Amino acid sequence: MTSKLASNLIACESLIREHRQMEQRLESLERAISEGDLEQARSMMAQIELEINTHFACEEQVLFPAVSPYHPMVLMEMEHEELRALKTQFQDLLNQSEIGDAELGVIQTTGNHFISNMLDHIGREDAGIFPACERSLSDSEKASVITGMQSLREKAGDVGLPTPSPSVRSFEAFKINLQNIAEKPLFSERLLDNGTLEIKHLIIKAGESLPSHWSLKQGILVCLSGDGIFRVNQEQVDLKAGVSIVMSPQLLHSIQAHADCHLLLLLI
Repeated sequence: MTSKLASNLIACESLIREHRQMEQRLESLERAISEGDLEQARSMMAQIELEINTHFACEEQVLFPAVSPYHPMVLMEMEHEELRALKTQFQDLLNQSEIGDAELGVIQTTGNHFISNMLDHIGREDAGIFPACERSLSDSEKASVITGMQSLREKAGDVGLPTPSPSVRSFEAFKINLQNIAEKPLFSERLLDNGTLEIKHLIIKAGESLPSHWSLKQGILVCLSGDGIFRVNQEQVDLKAGVSIVMSPQLLHSIQAHADCHLLLLLI
């Protein structure tokens, strides 16, 4: 009996119900905008903001992390950020102190753009994302998702959850000189170490070797140039430009260089 009940679990059922409710909110908002009823539009947006914050939190904090091992949710998360930005832009326009005909036209255009993007996003989740989640998640994972989302909704209550700050995105660029001639048997250059990710540039001189060793972290070794051998126990892999090796934590391995080997090592 328990197994039968578990197999009927639908992780996204509550999210789908919220989609139908949001569609009704958006229809009322569209009507208020077209009629120029800005007071009603402000009231609708206040309600929509509460529901969006809770709905997006359920997806970003519970559903997406659960399904990410099977299907990356980066695009959906980016759509969430774009919708939040458009929502804020529309609300700022609604809250202008003076609104004439020109301002009203901008408000209506921006509001309709927000509504259209929201409906497109809902459609993509209903038709693609949610079915993929149901196919991928196990019964225990679905149960955990349902419980986690319920906890978030209880936390939100009638006042909702705060709008999260936009994610800060940054990048760092590194230049590796592959023309460097190995002067020492082994050269190691740390390019990045932020506590989560460590990146090193290694050069092993021709005829030299990196003795057997291991790391507590998962590693990704990329051969940028050169010729060598990667060894684990009795197995070996030819190291040539373009070869990548993913290593589990505590994997004992060694490297022998036939020609100068430039390697990129990522420790996660």
